[in-house]
Amino acid sequence: MSSKKTNKYKGIKFEDKVAKTIASGGLWFDKGDISYKNYLIETKYSEKKGYRITLKLLEKIWKESLELNKEPVLIIGIKRNNKEIFTLTCKLELED
Repeated sequence: MSSKKTNKYKGIKFEDKVAKTIASGGLWFDKGDISYKNYLIETKYSEKKGYRITLKLLEKIWKESLELNKEPVLIIGIKRNNKEIFTLTCKLELED
C-alpha cells in the first residue's frame, strides 16, 4: 500500500472514531465529514509533528456550513505515539 493510500486510510479511521456520515462529504447533499443537527464537522488527521490550517481549508468549511445553515467545526487529530492522539476541536467564527 502506498504512503498516500496509507495516510488516507488512517484519516478515515480517525474520522470513523468521530462518527462518520455517508461518503464523507463526497456527495453534493452531504457536505463535511460529520453532520449533526446543528453542526457540520470537518476532520483532519496527521502522524507528522503538526498540521497546517490554511485559509483555503477554513473558507471551504465555512462555505459548506453556511449552505446547510449549520455551525462549522474543525477537529484535528495528531498522533503522538502508537497509542495516543491529541485531538483539537475548534468551532469556527468569522469576525469583522
